Amino acid sequence: MQPISQRGRSCENNLIRLFVISINCVLLLSACNRQQPLTASDHNKLGNALQERGDFDGAIAEFDQAIAIDPKQPYYYFDRANAHKAKKEFDLAIVDYDKAVSIDPKIPDVYNNRGDARSSKGDIDGALSDFNMALTLNPRHVNAYNNRGYIRQQSGDLDGALQDYEKAIALNPNDAYFYSNRGSVKRAKGDLDGAMLDINKSITLDSNNAEAYCNLALIYLTRHEDEGANKNLDKCYSLDTSLRSRFEPLVRQIK
Repeated sequence: MQPISQRGRSCENNLIRLFVISINCVLLLSACNRQQPLTASDHNKLGNALQERGDFDGAIAEFDQAIAIDPKQPYYYFDRANAHKAKKEFDLAIVDYDKAVSIDPKIPDVYNNRGDARSSKGDIDGALSDFNMALTLNPRHVNAYNNRGYIRQQSGDLDGALQDYEKAIALNPNDAYFYSNRGSVKRAKGDLDGAMLDINKSITLDSNNAEAYCNLALIYLTRHEDEGANKNLDKCYSLDTSLRSRFEPLVRQIK
């Protein structure tokens, strides 16, 4: 008998395949009714459906076809770039974001997502420039505030980071990650009580936010409360083992 978790994944995969097949059938039937092949828009819609379900290679193949039919639509490059970014193919993503910008330089999401890709490659200046441009085009772009806050925090501009996280929270007070991020800045600035309030709020909003537990652990470590620190580190790593490499240096630094 299969473990429940594997059976769950099997059922989920079957549902995904059925979903994609149904999308294909709808598009093919639509094309047959028109007595025409799939349009660029059809391929792009199918690519987005595949991407939503985690099939990034399939999505990229559909975006390729959309672009081949209509190479002047910036959103096709944008969507393909997002799929490359999801695969951590940041160079390919940036090439597509660049192409989208060259066609239409006034799409805030393109700059925000390119900034994220640049940040992942360590291009801090390029990322900051992109987030600034996204906010110039859309001063209410909540993700750009959060992303710029992270860049400022990593660069040591804690006051600037705090302002950006506060702006993000003002625009969307229900995002758990914004509170966790603001709490991490408050901890770095020595406001442990404020940091604790923010991170507990984050966990209340999303009890599976792994970063919040790691940030909470750092507060306990700073207060020399090892039991609370270890408990929250264990919870953090159980939710996302990849965070260990990011937070362990901070743990050693505090100890």
